[in-house]
Amino acid sequence: MHVGFESAVLPHLGSVRAFAMSLVRETSGAEDLLQDTLLRALRGFGTFKQGTDCRSWLFRICKNRFIDLCRLRTRRPFHEDIDVTQPLAPASTWDVQQEQQRIEKGDEPRLDLLGDRVRAAIDQLPDDFRAPLLMCDLDGLGYQEIADKLMVPLGTIRSRISRARGRLREELHDYARDNGFTIEKMPAA
Repeated sequence: MHVGFESAVLPHLGSVRAFAMSLVRETSGAEDLLQDTLLRALRGFGTFKQGTDCRSWLFRICKNRFIDLCRLRTRRPFHEDIDVTQPLAPASTWDVQQEQQRIEKGDEPRLDLLGDRVRAAIDQLPDDFRAPLLMCDLDGLGYQEIADKLMVPLGTIRSRISRARGRLREELHDYARDNGFTIEKMPAA
């Protein structure tokens, strides 16, 4: 194992797991995506530049792996064993090809992939907090990129994202606990 991999990655494991869950919306699929992300991160850790944002790096790997998996699903049919004794789940409105195209075009984050409670909490955030948070946590942009796109000082972006995360942490504490997500302190930006 690469020296320092665990110490760099472990503090962000819960965040990456939650991000994977927001993409896949299914626990075992999110765990598979998380595992793929960590394997790719381990393989590429030699190219990781110390001092850069490890969390953003992991999110980018996770997002790229998700896109790869979307492409694979569009190329070959997906087969799943079905238990005919169980009632059918409601049909999903999420379309893999549409999501892949949306991500590749760089369109707005798909808040419909988040749970209703999470989406409602995000919707309650002021616009000045919501936009940088989504650009960072769903689109995987770095703070400087966000500052440049929004034409706002870097320190202001850091502050807004931190405050947005704090508000969401307070608002979603019970939801996170009840759904098996750990509440961890976010590293200082």
